[in-house]
Order: sequence, then structure tokens, then C-alpha cells
Amino acid sequence: MKIQLWSIGKEHDPYIRDGMAVFQKRLLHYVDFEVKLIPTVKQAASLSVPELKKQEAKIILDMLQPTDFLLALDEKGKMMTTVQFADFLQQRNNAGTRQLIILIGGAFGIDDAVLQRAQLKMSLSPLTFPHQLVRLIFAEQLYRAYTVLNREKYHHQ
Repeated sequence: MKIQLWSIGKEHDPYIRDGMAVFQKRLLHYVDFEVKLIPTVKQAASLSVPELKKQEAKIILDMLQPTDFLLALDEKGKMMTTVQFADFLQQRNNAGTRQLIILIGGAFGIDDAVLQRAQLKMSLSPLTFPHQLVRLIFAEQLYRAYTVLNREKYHHQ
């Protein structure tokens, strides 16, 4: 299975870039993992929030392949423990999922059209985090989940 972490927004700040490099390298031991940054829509500041989300949705939906499994990070999504997330990854692998797309939306969230396409909506926390930090947190959680699946000493229960 290939996992892609998609995020709308700017390049990583140096501290995020360094952390992402660490976890990307670690993850490649377990899974084909890639980060794709989707540039912010041009003239985003002049658009209404619904129009901005609609334009972001068009870009995302055009990028998705019909067979992609889409996990959208959304504040109203399902919350999971690390072990539950590891089990989810194992289930996707067992089901023959070829590509898992994990989507971090733009500053105003994810358009309903994309949320309807998502097979799973997941929440990291009821707190709000900067998008760049979510990338790093999620990369670490992916790594943590794979160490759980491989019974390695990283996650403590």
C-alpha cells in the first residue's frame, strides 16, 4: 500500500521540514510514503470562504483516482487511539488498498464535496492546530502505528 499525505498550504517551516524528514525516512522502512503539498488557490484572500473551499475541492477531486481510499482529517471526524489507527492501517492493507490518501484541508476546512468522497473522516483532537504542525503530528502517528503493527519498542501502552 502507498500512503500519501496531502496538505493545502505553504512549504514547511524549517523546524517542520526537519521533523518531517526524520519521520519520512523512518516510514519508508515500512511503507511507500509521500507528502504532497497542494498550493493555496490563487487570490484566495479575495474569495469568500465557500468559494475558496469549492475551488480547493475541485483541485483535490481532480487529483484523486477512483480507487484511492480517502481519509479526510476533519474536526467532526472519528477519533481513534494509536492502536485503533494501527488496526485501521492493517485492515486497509488486508483489503488490498493500493493507495491511501490522507488529506489535511485548507485554513477553513474541507468542502462538503470532498468530505462526501472520503471513506473515513478522522479527527486528531478537538483542539485546533496549525496545518504544518498537523503534517508533522500525523507523520509521527503513522510511524507510531507501524511500530505497533511490527511490535517494536516505540509506543508504550
